Amino acid sequence: MAPPHPLLAIQTPQLIGIACGCAVFVGTIITVAVLFVKGGSIDRLRAEANGDKPAPPRPKLVDELLEAAKRLKEKPELGTSTVVARTKKGEAPRRIIVRRADEDDEDDPSIPTTEWLVVVDASLKPPKRVGTLELTDHRPRHLAVRINDVKIRSEAIAPLALFATVDALVQRGYRRIAWRVLEPTDAALAEATGFALEGVLRKYCIEDGCSRDARLYSVLNTEWRERRPAIAARLDIVDAQLDAAWTLKDCCAPSTNMAKAARAAAARRTMASSSGLPAARKKNT
Repeated sequence: MAPPHPLLAIQTPQLIGIACGCAVFVGTIITVAVLFVKGGSIDRLRAEANGDKPAPPRPKLVDELLEAAKRLKEKPELGTSTVVARTKKGEAPRRIIVRRADEDDEDDPSIPTTEWLVVVDASLKPPKRVGTLELTDHRPRHLAVRINDVKIRSEAIAPLALFATVDALVQRGYRRIAWRVLEPTDAALAEATGFALEGVLRKYCIEDGCSRDARLYSVLNTEWRERRPAIAARLDIVDAQLDAAWTLKDCCAPSTNMAKAARAAAARRTMASSSGLPAARKKNT
């Protein structure tokens, strides 16, 4: 008579232990496999094998910025920006206005993306023109513009005029305002009014037979909102106003009106349902 198979000689408790161990092992393997697939590891390995890197999702701009990009024309249009600053005790406040120059022809085809601005000291009687600057390299669809050729006579008025210009541009929806400077005084003015140095353009130009480097400064709309209170306090600015066809606040007006109309319609439907009347009556046909 042949001896019994060794597996048949296993006692019942031992068999139960072996079965439980196998179940735990199989369950662990299945769990690891599910986590491996659900966690995206398979997709990442496939992308790396193909030499592709998954692109991160790009954040969308808020609706009012997208609306501003549609409203802006090819030629910049600042509007009329006014700042009022305190002066020495006993003196009248200084009132500085930045607006489009009278000689700037809006229909001139030779300067389609440039606006000439003048700086006016309105605290004088009569008001006096004290400087000029330009808005150029206009990219309205990207909400970007560059300040150029700043010529302001007074060192006290220059930061106020620059504050008025940048503040107005941010209110018009611009996200990036750049300024390329050559002179150390302009660089100091840019840093004093919230601009950040992006880089140095080495051997940018030749001036009076000498090689000149240029410094590229910029300020973003988000940076300006953070730095504006401190800059205004340092310059003793007590008031800033913009007179323009529209501002960034107006760009969200349509959606706000639609939301109000939707809420009003919902309220009417609620009142109609509570009174037992139909929400709207069809015309007789």
